[in-house]
Amino acid sequence: MLITTVVGSYPTGITVHSEEEARRAIEIAVNDQVKAGISVISDGQVRTDMVGIFALNMRGYRYEGGRYHISGRIEAPDTPATVKDYLYAKKVAGGKAVVKGIVTGPTTMAKSSVVDKTSPYKSTSDPELIYDLAYAQASEVRALARAGADIIQIDEPFFSVDADLETGIRAVNIVAKAAETPVMHVCGDIRPIFKKLLEANVRVLDHEFAISKNLEAMDRELIEAHGKIIGYGCLDTKSNTIESVETVEASIRKAIEKIGKKNLWIDPDCGMRMRTKEAAYAKLTNMVEAVRKIG
Repeated sequence: MLITTVVGSYPTGITVHSEEEARRAIEIAVNDQVKAGISVISDGQVRTDMVGIFALNMRGYRYEGGRYHISGRIEAPDTPATVKDYLYAKKVAGGKAVVKGIVTGPTTMAKSSVVDKTSPYKSTSDPELIYDLAYAQASEVRALARAGADIIQIDEPFFSVDADLETGIRAVNIVAKAAETPVMHVCGDIRPIFKKLLEANVRVLDHEFAISKNLEAMDRELIEAHGKIIGYGCLDTKSNTIESVETVEASIRKAIEKIGKKNLWIDPDCGMRMRTKEAAYAKLTNMVEAVRKIG
């Protein structure tokens, strides 16, 4: 049967201010994903936004005025940001699902930050900054791999918006090197850049298809020639409207026809943090049921 997964964040109804709240939120996220029948789950990314969880743990960053400022040289932290939550999610899952590690990509980290004049970097597009962030995130990936994460996802939403892909993909390759099964998630319209994304040294390229025309860019021969799997986003994560099993099944069958079943993983378009808990769970449940019907 097709592998089902999630992109990362999951709504839990808990605003995390303490370790006890973090553990409870992870329990909710993991238990919902397992109950829904997801094959490869996340810890729910319950603590903070995808940039802050890493930026606030790195040397060279400071937080001011609601923004992440780069005030010095970026260096890898002494303690990884996500390993503790990964290990707790794995414990809660109890072998009922695989838990993947997730890190935010260097380009997205850079583009989501403010470069102070005190820093050694020229701008958020400075390749030196992006590579320094890559080495810092590679340290996180190595720590996740040592903790048992075989599948590690690198999130690069800025690739479809405003990025130097030559620098960006080199940076992703630095991060991905330590992962046994590296995944890269790029949301948005990837049609103009899909062929370039195939150059990334990752096993899975994960994109949104429910609310985009990205299926137009898929070329089975090209995908297979690069040895890639496509993470097929089939749920609209910008809406609480729950897709029927039949709707999701029809979407997945179109992907199978275009890409090939062996070349697919199935997931939502993006993270689900902004959805209601009830809608997120129902969407995942219907996605899994659609996959079961396909067999």
